[in-house]
Amino acid sequence: MDCLRDFMRRTPQCVTVVATYVDGVPHGMTVSSFTSVSLEPPLVVVALQRDTRTCQAILQSGRFSVNLLGEGQEAVSDIFAYAEHSRRFSQVGYTVKDGVYPVLDGVVAALFCRTVDIYGVGDHKLIVGEVAGCEIYSDELPLIYLQRRYYGVGAPKS
Repeated sequence: MDCLRDFMRRTPQCVTVVATYVDGVPHGMTVSSFTSVSLEPPLVVVALQRDTRTCQAILQSGRFSVNLLGEGQEAVSDIFAYAEHSRRFSQVGYTVKDGVYPVLDGVVAALFCRTVDIYGVGDHKLIVGEVAGCEIYSDELPLIYLQRRYYGVGAPKS
């Protein structure tokens, strides 16, 4: 529906890369459809197109990381949005926490989640994750995506 697409283009979104590690292979993709759902218990939800390799890998592993990109990481976002799946992780630095959570170099923060619910909705899977851990790496401001362009958050308004 074009109206929904036009509306969502006008809604600023933080840029995240959702990732997992299965059988020694990292999988990840840029995702702007991510949000907190509950603080008690700590739950987040991410919407992934159901036919992507990353979605299938997360369904298989039952665990995923959410990497919050910072200002200046536009190239990282583009790699995980447009590069061939098998080449994404070869173009960026990363570590794997606890053997399953890929953490990209230079991100602002990362969440480490265990899948607790999965809902099929349209052409997507809504994956609800319970936050098992979190690491904050910097106080840098997040990267924002709005009207098909990247932005920084800018100065706060009083």
